[in-house]
Amino acid sequence: MNKAVSAGIGVGIGLIALAFIVLSPGEGDVIQDESSMQVQLSDDIEIEAEESKSFEVSISEGVKVGDVPP
Repeated sequence: MNKAVSAGIGVGIGLIALAFIVLSPGEGDVIQDESSMQVQLSDDIEIEAEESKSFEVSISEGVKVGDVPP
């Protein structure tokens, strides 16, 4: 009985979500307006750089624990 109730609630939520998606008023207008939108793409690339920065990192192997013993 509990599984049937859970399944019924899940199906009901799914149907409500589907109805909300289908009946939402803004969705139809967006699809019709897409045909009037135009996008122009270009292969031009513009690069601007002020100064290049370089960083030096030194990595040493081994383990150093603590400072010099007192």
